[in-house]
Amino acid sequence: MVDTARGVVRFAIEVANDSRKRVELNFPDGRTHDFVVLNEAGREVWRWSAGRLFTQAMQNRLLDVNDSVVYDERWSPPSPGHYTLVASLRSENYPVQQRVDFALR
Repeated sequence: MVDTARGVVRFAIEVANDSRKRVELNFPDGRTHDFVVLNEAGREVWRWSAGRLFTQAMQNRLLDVNDSVVYDERWSPPSPGHYTLVASLRSENYPVQQRVDFALR
C-alpha cells in the first residue's frame, strides 16, 4: 500500500495467514521488513533500513489462522516524480516482495 496524501508518503505491507494452520515466520535478525524507493531510472533513492541498527538475534512471529500483521513506515519525498516502492518481508521461510509504482505531483 502506498498513501501519498498530505505531503508525507506512507507505505505498508500486510502479511496474512490464509492457511488452515498456524504459521511461524522466521527472521535471521531484528529486521523483519524493508521498504526501498527507486526513481524512474531504477536507482535507489531511499531505503528504510539504511543507517538503522537491528538486533543480531534470530526471531520469529506466529500468525494464527486468518491472522495478519502490518508493517508500515513513512517517507518524506525529496521531489515530485515517478517512483517504485519495493516492499519486502525478510522472513527466511516465507520471503515476500512486492513492487508498486506511484507518482508524486
